[in-house]
Amino acid sequence: MPPPLTKAFVFAAGLGTRLRPYTLHTPKPLLEVFGRPLLEYLLCYLRDAGIRHVTVNAAHLAEQFEALPARGSALGLDVVLSRQPAPLEHGGDLAYATAFFEGLAPDERFVALNGDTLFWLDPAALHRAAQSVSPEEPLLIVTHTSATNPLRVRGGRLVGIRDLPYSDEEPEGAADDFGLKVFHAGVRRFLPMPGVAMSLHGREGLIGRVIASGATVRVRPAEGAERVEIGTVADYEGRASNAALRALTARLCG
Repeated sequence: MPPPLTKAFVFAAGLGTRLRPYTLHTPKPLLEVFGRPLLEYLLCYLRDAGIRHVTVNAAHLAEQFEALPARGSALGLDVVLSRQPAPLEHGGDLAYATAFFEGLAPDERFVALNGDTLFWLDPAALHRAAQSVSPEEPLLIVTHTSATNPLRVRGGRLVGIRDLPYSDEEPEGAADDFGLKVFHAGVRRFLPMPGVAMSLHGREGLIGRVIASGATVRVRPAEGAERVEIGTVADYEGRASNAALRALTARLCG
C-alpha cells in the first residue's frame, strides 16, 4: 500500500503575461478575487482534500509570497516556499525544489497544480487516481474537455500533444490539461540539474523523457469537477459579475 497523499507542489513562479498590467506589480497567484488571493482558494481545496504539506515555488516578485506560510498555517497547512531566481518551466521548477524531493519517501506520491486556476475536484476521486501512480507510471494528468483539446490519448495513456507524437500509437481521443497532476517521487530521475529550465511537453521535456524511458504517462478525466480560469484581463476585470466564479470561490473557502 503506497503512503497516503498528503503533499502538494504549487507552480507559482510564472510571469502572468496575459494579465498585464495587473501582474507587473503582483504575481498572478496573489491577485485578489472576492477578498482572497487566487492561491488561497487552492490552499482551501488542498486542506479539504487531506493535503497537509504544501510547497509553493516563486520567482516573479517572489518577496510578495513571504506572508503565505502564515496564511497557510491559519488554514491548518504547513506551507513552505521554494524561491528560485527565474521561472524555469514545470520540469525545471520541480528540479529546483531539492528540499521538497528530499522530504518525500521513496514510494510517495504528490499533487502538483497550477497556482492560478481555480477548481474543485472530488477529493475521493483524486485519492483514487493517485493510487495508480507508480515508478512505472510516474505521472498522471487529470484532464477535461476544452475548445482546443491538445492532448492525444489512447487507452488512458498520453501518446502525443498536438502534432507531436510521444509514441507510434495512433490516438483514439483528445483532451486538455485540467491543471492538476499526480507525480511519483521517482519522477526526480527524469528532471534536469537544479537551475536548468525544462518544459513539461516536447521531446526534451519532462513528459518526453518519461515516455522515452519506457514509462507511462496516464490521463484521467476529472470526476465531479468545477473549473474557472482567469486567463485574461477581461476575465479578471469581469470577476464581480462572474456567477460561476463566485459560486466556486464560496465552495472552496466558504
